[in-house]
Amino acid sequence: MVNIMEPRKIQKVGYSTLSVSIPMNWAKKAGIKKGDVVFISEENDGALRITPEPTKTEDQSIYVVNVDNCDNTKVLARVIVGNYVLGRNLIKVESERRLMREQIESIREVTQKLLGIGIIEESDRHLLLQCSIDPKNFPIDTVVRRLYVITSIMFKEGMDALIDRDMELAKDALAREHEADTIFWLLTRLLASAQQSRLVSEAIGINEPMDVVEYNLIAWYLEMIGDRLYAIAKNVISLEDLRNDEEEELFERLSQIGLVVFTMFDQAMKSMFDGDIKLASDAVDLYEAVGREEDSLLKEFQENHNPELSAFVNEIAWELRIVAEYSTAIANISIDNVLWGENDICHIQEPIEEK
Repeated sequence: MVNIMEPRKIQKVGYSTLSVSIPMNWAKKAGIKKGDVVFISEENDGALRITPEPTKTEDQSIYVVNVDNCDNTKVLARVIVGNYVLGRNLIKVESERRLMREQIESIREVTQKLLGIGIIEESDRHLLLQCSIDPKNFPIDTVVRRLYVITSIMFKEGMDALIDRDMELAKDALAREHEADTIFWLLTRLLASAQQSRLVSEAIGINEPMDVVEYNLIAWYLEMIGDRLYAIAKNVISLEDLRNDEEEELFERLSQIGLVVFTMFDQAMKSMFDGDIKLASDAVDLYEAVGREEDSLLKEFQENHNPELSAFVNEIAWELRIVAEYSTAIANISIDNVLWGENDICHIQEPIEEK
């Protein structure tokens, strides 16, 4: 949606009061009428924000999904997730004919992946979904930390499974992806709602527009890292039958690369939470060492070992390289975030006026 600047003249009412009329289209959309109370707040850039009463900003609309226009159940699932992410509370899935079993199963499956949403009404031609999430119960920092913790556990389990040849740990890492996805979709819903509502943004602890951008990036990187860790755990399981004792030294080196990448990831996220530029910089510095060691290890595997085994090792090393890249990106965001606010490294110097 494009925001158009609409000029309005300031009117003087009485001896000292200045007034300005509000656009009728906005008033209708917000449900504002004569005698209603609105709230005016000053933004950091000096702009004024007009907000209706909270009770008038709650969206009671029902968003209808036409199943007949969805090519398959995958499209249907993505449409439901999209409506959830956009912060919509009531989603009606309907068809002109009886809903097919696979469509109903797809709807039930996707609601199990999303936090706070369920089926509250059902007929042979429609299902009504309701999301009961109250944003103020989910401070954004807490949700991000939860996603970080889940991802960290997946990382540790995957690396321990590789070192100890413990396939149960690898399976545990695979099982955690479901929870990571659930938290990720919750996070994106909260951020989308914060973009649409100042009340929501304040309730979840977002005070600056830049915070939404940064948290969106962090959420995306954490989700992508989780996907890479899922792939690593699958490869650890796949290569188990191909390993032998003679190659354990090389697998130890691969594990060490994984531990360095985990250190990068851990430092990057902690620097984000603590506003620590040194920690973020240390994480970035580790990237080159990871690349050198990975190249050396892969060359040795490809020249001297079973091609099938080498393929799995190459996949794991490649996934670790991507995690290292994402961790570097998070560390750089952390540095930018510190520099955006008050800090001990940079300060503003006012221009010297010429005499």
